Amino acid sequence: MAVTSFDVDERTAALIAKLRETFGVNTNAAVIRKALALANVASQHADADHTITITSGDGKPVKVSLAG
Repeated sequence: MAVTSFDVDERTAALIAKLRETFGVNTNAAVIRKALALANVASQHADADHTITITSGDGKPVKVSLAG
């Protein structure tokens, strides 16, 4: 297994901590694996303009750009 190390700012560290709870995992590595898997699925199903549309809990569509 490859080992990768990188520094993150406080905002990113807080987001990773929040996602640990959301994803129900115990490590930052597990968060990153799940986030990459989600990004992979999203990119495979993106529209030609590199956007995806997610339906929020109240049924409203939210368009998200994967570009840039």
